[in-house]
Amino acid sequence: PLQKKGHTLEFLREIAHMRPRTNTFGAVFRIRHNMAIAIHTFFHQKGFVYFHTPIITASDCEGAGPMFQVTTKNLYDLKKDEAGSIIYDDDFFGKQTSLTVSGQLE
Repeated sequence: PLQKKGHTLEFLREIAHMRPRTNTFGAVFRIRHNMAIAIHTFFHQKGFVYFHTPIITASDCEGAGPMFQVTTKNLYDLKKDEAGSIIYDDDFFGKQTSLTVSGQLE
């Protein structure tokens, strides 16, 4: 348990599992929760549908593991350069892309 005294954010950074028990982080989490509900309710009432989509990325996030490659190219008719590498100029972002393995933004 945390002592009933003020703790600096630097100190709380070192004990991440205890952050939700502090007044500061508890307040932030409650505000974010209520804002998310309000935004979702607003769009729901306007007829929008909320769904999670995979994020396409050209970055390997922290080497988190194998990535699922995605492409708009015909896999049976891939254009290659002289070195035998696939040309991705007209594909997503103009380079090889995959579904992200991380929730982090680039």
